[in-house]
Amino acid sequence: MTWAEEQTDRLARCLSSISDASVRTTYLRHTLLELTIDQVVELLVVAHAYAETRSARHRTLLGSLSLALAHPSCEPLRRQAAALLMAREERQLARSLSDSPGPLAEDAQRVPDFGMGRPVTLGERKSLARRNDRDWIARVIRDPHPDVMKILLLNPRLTETDVVRLCARRPVAGEVLREVFRCSRWIVRYPVKVAIALNPYTPLDIALQLAPLLRDQDKKRILDAVDLPTELRDACKARSRHPDALH
Repeated sequence: MTWAEEQTDRLARCLSSISDASVRTTYLRHTLLELTIDQVVELLVVAHAYAETRSARHRTLLGSLSLALAHPSCEPLRRQAAALLMAREERQLARSLSDSPGPLAEDAQRVPDFGMGRPVTLGERKSLARRNDRDWIARVIRDPHPDVMKILLLNPRLTETDVVRLCARRPVAGEVLREVFRCSRWIVRYPVKVAIALNPYTPLDIALQLAPLLRDQDKKRILDAVDLPTELRDACKARSRHPDALH
């Protein structure tokens, strides 16, 4: 057994004993930052292969790797890993680590009407995102700014139904969906994963990371969708038998 195979099994066992997704992600992030870039790449390749053929805990590991690498502190590591994977002709895995914008749409960038009779500043919108008021949440959830969304996603009054509707909305700003993807509170919810993966406005790198975590019936929905990227549909063709991960 190679170092990467042993490490993958060890991390999968370790993470399976940690119930809190944010704690799992933090632990894994610190682990990755202590490895060499070659070790990180080897770990990613093996973890990706194991997630498609082995147990649920290996799929949880793959999901946690995505969350860990999405953290700003891992951005240089993620870029280096993507470049090395591309050099090794692991193109699909490299593509999943390379940030890409979602399709542009002017309507997705429109600030909602907050009913104040005047433009609302970014600072005011952030403040509104913290309010425990369902009426304000219904307005703020349409805000296109990722900094506003980052705050709203932590609002205790926000529900899974709210987030699924947000992720299914078309058009929607790609960076808003990226904030949902980075939020361990919500990306652990399977309906949220599906809504993001099925949205044509989702940045391709995020959709590719979610593809191996989807159930067969939802991969089929991607294969049948004519408005999703060909690369995403191709990524789903060879994958089957995967219940959700990132829990």
